[in-house]
Amino acid sequence: MKYKPLLVAHRGFSGRYPENTRLAFAQAKKLGVDGFELDIQLSRDKKVIVFHDETLERTTNGSGLVGGKTLAELKKLDAGGGEKIPTLAETLKQFKDGPQLYIELKYHGKGEYKPLVNAFLKTRDRQKMKYPPVICSFNWPALEYLRKRDKNIGIEVLHIRKPFTSVLKFAGKIKAWGLFTNTKEISPKKVTLAHKQDLNVFAWTVNDRQIAARCRLAMVDGVIGNYPDKLR
Repeated sequence: MKYKPLLVAHRGFSGRYPENTRLAFAQAKKLGVDGFELDIQLSRDKKVIVFHDETLERTTNGSGLVGGKTLAELKKLDAGGGEKIPTLAETLKQFKDGPQLYIELKYHGKGEYKPLVNAFLKTRDRQKMKYPPVICSFNWPALEYLRKRDKNIGIEVLHIRKPFTSVLKFAGKIKAWGLFTNTKEISPKKVTLAHKQDLNVFAWTVNDRQIAARCRLAMVDGVIGNYPDKLR
């Protein structure tokens, strides 16, 4: 069988459509991607929303901290091209039949991560999914807490600028499914070491064919990019 890594759209088809919106996700699905990555955090009134940044300025017509706004206030904003900031519940419902969702727990260094993990699990459990969501995060304590709450959920360890031995050790400790590794840190040796530990390796962010080719030579299991149309 010909080797072909999975193709994951980063924040949806974010290179051409407003990131982390229903439109970006729908357009990624039209391309036939294997999955897409999205980011979640809490609004002021503890609703799980799909949004990347800590603040609103870069991707919306709003300003201030995302966590300082209620869901109703966030829904009034334009997230690009008339798109609205989606909730996790809306997104799960829209894509309950696929593709695979890779959900990053965002944590901007303030407050406690447990409320986000708990709110995610509660939201997930309300929606039956063909492919149960896989979780990733740079916040390793959050992943450790998630594993304690759910023994079976798929977890991918996000990492950058950490000793690879410590990454592998932590992944083994929490029984992770794999690693989300920055393209600058991808190498055949690291991928081989991960595979020996039965971990998959996804490379991010892959936005041109040259980088994609290097990742394929390293035998990664998946590539995550803003322009999935360029990576087929």
